[in-house]
Amino acid sequence: MNKKILPAVPLQGLRLIILLTLMLGLILGVGESPSIAAQELVKPTATDLVTTTLNKEPQVVKPPLTGLVATLLDEVNELPEERIRWSTYWKLCWQPYPKAKEYELQTVTMEGKSPKLKRMSDRCLRMQAASNENKKSQGLLNRDLILLMHTAQLGYRVRAVLDDNRVSEWSEVMAVGASTSPEPQT
Repeated sequence: MNKKILPAVPLQGLRLIILLTLMLGLILGVGESPSIAAQELVKPTATDLVTTTLNKEPQVVKPPLTGLVATLLDEVNELPEERIRWSTYWKLCWQPYPKAKEYELQTVTMEGKSPKLKRMSDRCLRMQAASNENKKSQGLLNRDLILLMHTAQLGYRVRAVLDDNRVSEWSEVMAVGASTSPEPQT
């Protein structure tokens, strides 16, 4: 980009251009691979279970973990000169699973499922999904666009960890930034 033009582009506009460029790259880079929502979870066969046992992989039991609820919470801090700094947090919670010792979360992206699992004893995951600093009169500038970008890129699924090297089936995938309940009107 021409350095003479750069100072004329407001910082907010530059951020928006970068964000839109990233989104376009993701859309064009997807090709024919299915979206997160379109992926079907594969159920293990008898052969898979034998192989799993030999490899010390956990035995998968039914039913899957259910009762996932995703919510969004906005936090706004006032700054000098009529400005604000805001953050939107995404919180995913789920119903307790009978006899669960812990829970495992798996990151799911457009590229696939992460082999690394996050283990938790709590039944909620909270993460920052959007943030910005801007004029107070602009409100939560680009919040919905940032959240939309996350919902297209990142999700989580959850399963219960039980005794005797057993785990529940995975829950459905929940997209980061999406909410299962209506947002409160402000």
